[in-house]
Amino acid sequence: MDRRLTPRNARVAHVSLRETATDVPCVEGVLHSVQVPVCDIRREPDGGLERQMLYGDGFRVLEPDSGDGYCFGQAQDGGYVGYVLQTDLGAYQMPSHIVCSMGAHVYPEPGLKTVPLMRLPFAGFLAVVGAENGYAKLATGGFVPLQQLAPIGRNFTDFVEVAERFLHVPYLWGGDSNTGLDCSALVHISLRAQGVGAPRDSDLQEESLGEVLSPDATLQRGDLVFWKGHVGIMQNPEMLLHANAHFMAVTCEKLTKVCTRIEAAGDGMITSRRRLPAAVI
Repeated sequence: MDRRLTPRNARVAHVSLRETATDVPCVEGVLHSVQVPVCDIRREPDGGLERQMLYGDGFRVLEPDSGDGYCFGQAQDGGYVGYVLQTDLGAYQMPSHIVCSMGAHVYPEPGLKTVPLMRLPFAGFLAVVGAENGYAKLATGGFVPLQQLAPIGRNFTDFVEVAERFLHVPYLWGGDSNTGLDCSALVHISLRAQGVGAPRDSDLQEESLGEVLSPDATLQRGDLVFWKGHVGIMQNPEMLLHANAHFMAVTCEKLTKVCTRIEAAGDGMITSRRRLPAAVI
């Protein structure tokens, strides 16, 4: 079983594992919502960053108190397992809308001239319960300009256009937001904005997204190119969009140049090229 996606630790497991996790109690857990702009998922309490969740994401808590103020559980989006700060979670709210601008402020009142309560990331989820004076009223309190939100679903018609919005965003290993993200997060969040589910890590994306292309197939906009531990999105038949540690940012550069650099660094050649369904592009 893949540790990243297996909802158990040394003390508890999800009920879906009851037949194999016979050494620990199996529980249903309680679903919560992320109530901070960006929530870190850690491999251990106070450990290193594994992945991140965005405001409004669901997280199923299996162990409420794992020590040091952390709880253990599994993210709804992508299924990543790990530890998050208990204070980053609140009561679950069924999301109805998504942030469709590159950030949005939550105001205490429906007006511009108030001090924002927080800044939400692109593709954060919100539970909207009403509208007032051009603002969406949130179930958790606060107001967001309506023009910065859209109902959850197919909000963009071209996931490559979404990825292009992230040009020059800083690289952050394990990051998942427009304040910092890595290569597979760029793919994940661009598809998420269209309502398309995708795994979070590049090896899982390579296993499941789209159809494998033959080595001599001509690449086109939206094709995914994989190396061991890396992935990028073709902007057109020659140019690759990718979050990379070489520039510590999301960049667009010639695929041939990227291939040469990766091979020179000893990280190998392209492992596969995959094409997503036309409905996603």
